[in-house]
Amino acid sequence: MKGYIRKRGNSWSFTVDIGKDPRTGKRKQKTRSGFKTKKEAQAALAELITNVDKGTYKEPHKRLFKDFSLEYVQNTYKNKVKASTYERTYSLLVNQIIPWFQNVELEKIDQDLIHQFYTEKINEGLSSAYVRRMHEVIKMLLRRAKTRKLITEDIASLIEAPRLEKKEMQTWSIEEVNEFLKYTKHSRYHPVFFLAAYTGMRKGEILALHWDDIDFEKKTITIKKTLYRIKDQYLLTEPKTLNAIRTIYIDDDIVRVLKKQRVKQNLEKLKYGGVYQDQNLVFAQEDGSFVQPSAVNALFLRFIRQMGIKRIRFHDLRHTHATILLQMGVNPKIVAERLGHSSVQITLDTYSHVLPSMKKDLAEQFSKAMKRGQNVVNRE
Repeated sequence: MKGYIRKRGNSWSFTVDIGKDPRTGKRKQKTRSGFKTKKEAQAALAELITNVDKGTYKEPHKRLFKDFSLEYVQNTYKNKVKASTYERTYSLLVNQIIPWFQNVELEKIDQDLIHQFYTEKINEGLSSAYVRRMHEVIKMLLRRAKTRKLITEDIASLIEAPRLEKKEMQTWSIEEVNEFLKYTKHSRYHPVFFLAAYTGMRKGEILALHWDDIDFEKKTITIKKTLYRIKDQYLLTEPKTLNAIRTIYIDDDIVRVLKKQRVKQNLEKLKYGGVYQDQNLVFAQEDGSFVQPSAVNALFLRFIRQMGIKRIRFHDLRHTHATILLQMGVNPKIVAERLGHSSVQITLDTYSHVLPSMKKDLAEQFSKAMKRGQNVVNRE
């Protein structure tokens, strides 16, 4: 590696080749000046050459964290993930992360600054789970910056995620579920509510259902897609995990509701004629277009307010379904498969509040079984 030292006025400087420009092929040089003695310039030159040889040399820059983050997410990350994942990450970045870091230089990001960010976001009332999602985004960006040699320290491996505070799960009793379904019986979205309560399917999975996914003879529903709305566009994508692609069994009540839905939909097709957007969807608006997930949420909460019952989210119908199954004594592995969990451990962790009563029932059932066995032996 070529380099030379020279004196400029009362100070010393050096110039050294640090490689070639990958685009033009021309040699790149680095010059540093302001050294008081020749010896200082020689030492600095030797250190720079060593770093270049080791591959640890980083070109000094004042690139802002926000500029690098947007460039990476929009130009690289976007092409590596699903559109729905990109939109969620981009929204988190521009609405929460970038506004806080403002004009902080990338190389000045440190652990203290990041943890200060977490603390302020939690103090704003954001959930710990939401802040942990920001944590994953920040770690991803810092790892990429390190890979691109924009920072020298691996900050991503040093920062710790905020502690996850587990909120008490809100579910309905069997009586409350039945009361709600009875009250909403004449609503257009009653079949959606019914399916969520009776199968534990996610809202996006329900709204993505096609009639081909339902086998009325075998009484099964095959879940292969989920619906996302991104801005003004609807996307049907595969679920996040392979386990979420599953076939579940349904009963005669669900079959009855779905057949009634099909009859109603056929009447709407006749009404709209050629302008009906037939996409073979089980649940669609009157003209055949996708149902807005936000509209389902809004109507669900409106009915709850009208009834004056305990407020839960639409997604809590899924939790309610799982809780009732476990309280009935259904094997957690069967519940995990029905919900599409990647492992039974996720089911056990999520519904740990049900375990104490299950253990109590188990002890009582075992004792009763043993007593029945004693009675048989005594009769013999």
